[in-house]
Amino acid sequence: MIRESTGHPATDSLIDAVIALGRELDLPQVLDKMLEAATTITGAPYSAINILDERGISKEFHFRGMDVAVWEKLGRGPNSVGVLATIPDHGALVIEEITEHPAFLGLPPGHPPLGSFLGAALRSRDEVFGYLYLASKPGGFTIEDQAVVQALASAVAVSIENVRLFEEAAEREEWLAASAAITTALLSNRGDEEGIENIVATARDLGHAAAAVLVLPGVGDEWVMEFADGDRAPELLGSVLPDLGFAMSVIRSGVGTVAPQPPGPHVIEPVRDFGPTLYAPLRASHRTLGLLMLWRHQGEPLFDEHDLAIAQRFSNQAAVALQLAELAHVRSVESLLAERERIADDLHDFVSQELFATAMQLEAIALDADPEIAARLKSTLDHVKRAQREVRGVMGQLQGERTSEPLAERVRREILLAQDSLGFSPVLTVNDWVAASAAVDADPTLSDDIIATLRELLSNVARHSQATTASVELRTGAGRLAVVIVDDGVGPEGATKRHSGTSNLANRALRREGTFRLVPAQGPKDRPGTRAEWIVNAATGEV
Repeated sequence: MIRESTGHPATDSLIDAVIALGRELDLPQVLDKMLEAATTITGAPYSAINILDERGISKEFHFRGMDVAVWEKLGRGPNSVGVLATIPDHGALVIEEITEHPAFLGLPPGHPPLGSFLGAALRSRDEVFGYLYLASKPGGFTIEDQAVVQALASAVAVSIENVRLFEEAAEREEWLAASAAITTALLSNRGDEEGIENIVATARDLGHAAAAVLVLPGVGDEWVMEFADGDRAPELLGSVLPDLGFAMSVIRSGVGTVAPQPPGPHVIEPVRDFGPTLYAPLRASHRTLGLLMLWRHQGEPLFDEHDLAIAQRFSNQAAVALQLAELAHVRSVESLLAERERIADDLHDFVSQELFATAMQLEAIALDADPEIAARLKSTLDHVKRAQREVRGVMGQLQGERTSEPLAERVRREILLAQDSLGFSPVLTVNDWVAASAAVDADPTLSDDIIATLRELLSNVARHSQATTASVELRTGAGRLAVVIVDDGVGPEGATKRHSGTSNLANRALRREGTFRLVPAQGPKDRPGTRAEWIVNAATGEV
């Protein structure tokens, strides 16, 4: 039963309270001012605000009018049960005597009697996040009290929205600042793993997570937890994601997710005890470069869509930074190797030739010289020949730097270098790196031919195809090795005609008893695409 208004003037006090609430940008202060206003305007000696989690469990309790000793004895706020569970999402619940309500289940031991009761839901973004309780007003609550409480609840909703927007803006600023710092660190020191470790540590800190992991591609199709920070980091480090696990589906789809606990049945042991989970893939150039995984302890607040959105922006920025750092490193290595080749050529064309000519002259002079002079010339000639051998050794080392590199590194570097001219990243698939590497080990010059083929074909895609995607396949089997590149461009105009670079590829294939061809890729008429196949004999062993 709601009592009639007693006619006390509350309008001015209510306006003052609403203005005061609008000035606050700190949530505890907003809630405290609401309690102060509610008790002052209604005259209720007891008031409380109960913030609940998604399960209706009290996680924050703010009160006025209760003795601190009583609160310390109770220890926590009430959950959404009994009478409290009947408070409507809109409007208010007004009871003249709470013990007479049908849903009353009793009070905790030591709790003071309440008597009259008024309860109203507090809403933000159309969701109930907590409740206001008023109790023990002599004579009960009036219609005016209910109107005041509802007006305060609306004002609090606006204030809380302002607080959340302010906090979200501050949080975005922190994430953006962290992203900028990490990008700068990675680009300034490309080989420094500390920059990548900072990605994980920063994400854990800003995401208020217990543990964080960065997953990167491993050998073959494996994805490995390469960097870990926080709880159970030593156990997580080096773990391989289960192929059927939910995390792998996130990597394949490129779509992040949040969950109350690590999702799916295929969860590795160190992760099973965690609670709220966030997975944010590192996306750049329409591909997934890694996966950021965050976990909180069980019972801690869930990650929400806002957390995912802001972590996803951070992850994508980190992916771009990693990609730029990798590309810069690749260019640096390529430049270094090219410079070594130039030095080797100069040694051959100038130093080695000069030493050879000097040796010839010394030999000729020694034939006509006195025996004593001839002996000295012979000793000098030995020094010159020794210098020749040293120069040849240095030339061999410099020229061998490129061919001695692992094939996988050379192929991946070539694809990275092609990104600038293509405007996108080609997708690489290899059926057997071991067999391909074995073929290159058996014939080191094969590695140069593979790289030359890749470089020429990707260059053709960039110059002529107008493609938006391309795939690169390196395939071995039955003593053969194939490089196949397929794009979605305008197609080969006169696929049987080969000029300049492509004719060179055909000659390379013929020298290895192989074939080279350009054919349409069977796409639509306006963009059939091109399929380039370079297939040669290779001593790959059993594959």
